[in-house]
Amino acid sequence: MIPSILAAVSDTDQAIVTDLVVILVSAAVVAIVMQPTRLAAIPAYLIAGAFIGPRALGLVPSTEGLGAISHLAIILLLFGIGLELHLSVLNHRLARMIAAGFGSCLLSIAAGWPIAIWFGLTPPAALAVSMALALSSTALVMRIIAERRELRRMRGRLALSILVIQDMIVLGMLAAIPALAAWAGTDFQSAADISGRLATDGGTMQFVFDAIMRVGGVAVLIVLGRVILPRVLRESSKGRSLEVMTLAGVASALLAAVVAQGIGFSLEMGAFLAGFMLAGTPFRHQLSGQIGPLRDIFIAVFFTTLGMKLDPSILAEWWWVILAGAALMLVLKSALITGVCWSLGATASIAIAVGFSLAQAGEFSLIVLDTAHGKGIIDDATMATAIAIVVISLILTPAQIELGDRLARLVSSIGTAPWIRSAPLRDPSHTQPHLLDGARHVIIAGYGPIGILISLELERVGINYTVVELNPATVQEQSGRGRRVVFGDVGNLEVLESAGIGNAHALVLTIPDEEAVLRTCAVARRRAPDVFIAARTRVVSKRAGLLEVGANSVTVDESSAATEMLRAVMGCLNPGAREEPTVRQLETGMPPDSESCNEDE
Repeated sequence: MIPSILAAVSDTDQAIVTDLVVILVSAAVVAIVMQPTRLAAIPAYLIAGAFIGPRALGLVPSTEGLGAISHLAIILLLFGIGLELHLSVLNHRLARMIAAGFGSCLLSIAAGWPIAIWFGLTPPAALAVSMALALSSTALVMRIIAERRELRRMRGRLALSILVIQDMIVLGMLAAIPALAAWAGTDFQSAADISGRLATDGGTMQFVFDAIMRVGGVAVLIVLGRVILPRVLRESSKGRSLEVMTLAGVASALLAAVVAQGIGFSLEMGAFLAGFMLAGTPFRHQLSGQIGPLRDIFIAVFFTTLGMKLDPSILAEWWWVILAGAALMLVLKSALITGVCWSLGATASIAIAVGFSLAQAGEFSLIVLDTAHGKGIIDDATMATAIAIVVISLILTPAQIELGDRLARLVSSIGTAPWIRSAPLRDPSHTQPHLLDGARHVIIAGYGPIGILISLELERVGINYTVVELNPATVQEQSGRGRRVVFGDVGNLEVLESAGIGNAHALVLTIPDEEAVLRTCAVARRRAPDVFIAARTRVVSKRAGLLEVGANSVTVDESSAATEMLRAVMGCLNPGAREEPTVRQLETGMPPDSESCNEDE
């Protein structure tokens, strides 16, 4: 008996591992093949899943054993969204930014619902599909905006604000799915439970009391999390290994997810709340970067698994619905988002640019669709059709943004809505965007003696800078003094992004760890090809390697010390000399006047 059980368990584990290998390999291959198109990875994962799924090649016969991984992927994704949700991204026009996000999303749902019913869906299914398609792609749009260096311009900030609000609305959508299932008649237990409790004596009061207790439980969870979680991360960051902080962060996300489920909410909401509770701490950038690779792997598995639900026969049968639905969605959302942004104070050109940028569906659209499908609200054909619409909209996003830019230039003479009297949502002047994009900004990695001296000199000449530091005490102290300090490993791309590498003019690496400096040079050069990188190393032998991976200037501690000592000695022996040769000049025979500030480029 026991050997047969162990054999069955072993066979199951082996099947899951085999399925994971097939999924990851196929997702990687399709993503690599589609890289020249500059398409986001998510459509590639969906396409890979469609090829290997049980309805096509059948390389993965079933997705049942991958359910736990899919849940973990969503938990980590929402935890990451919560980490990014710092209210400062909405800037000082908070009310209008929130109104733009909620207004455009609710109008998109209201307009899409009757259209989906007209296509033949039941009201609950039509509402679920319209909710899903009302969302936009945060990952794809923000990547394009960052590449175009528009995050500091009004069109970038307005688009980011709407995306942040949409990410919050997702929680409400996921929470509403059980109610839609009860309405659709597919979740009999929930419907019977609710009606039964309301029918009993005092049932209504009990139902209200339970709802209040649930909301109160969330409030207590947030308060305790705000107090406890930052202290836990602060203690975990004091060790030499940052993996402890990663472990603490992921554990907090899972714990919050379990607690939220225990008080009647979803796992996803708990994970989001855990991230949100940590969003105001200095550890969020490092933590987000550390969980990123793990999250990306699980996301690849989740979306590839989701793509397996695509049935090629259904797509072939309903191709006209897919094309018509995608066209209607892109036109409708572009018009609605443009109208809402313009009515709230954006100029016509900015409103059109934002509207066309956010017209596509997104990664959370797929999560809402999958949840609704799992509850039986939408059937297989609707699921496959909706996923195909999402994929088409993601593929067309770059062209959609270019079209929006062209239309924005045609209406550049149209200002804000006539009822907007103050604080319009526009760039301060026609030249201001260039000033914002060209403002001098330096990133200093390491706030030891060298970093402090450099920062003081930059303050003296009026150049903005951001410090990246791994010592939590230093981060807390310097942040209290008003300096912009980011906690984390500067070799982490997420940390570099948070420090502003996309708009930085110079990156100064003062940290004494040669391997970290080498890794950071390579990461920074790939992300920002034009940034000036000044690096430090202790030994001459590391200099060539740093120059090879992207450093413009390399200061060697050994040579600097020898140069200063030689200058002091030569000054003593020959007090009348105006300039003494450096060690490098003595080694190479280079005359003192032949050096240039670009010698290492």
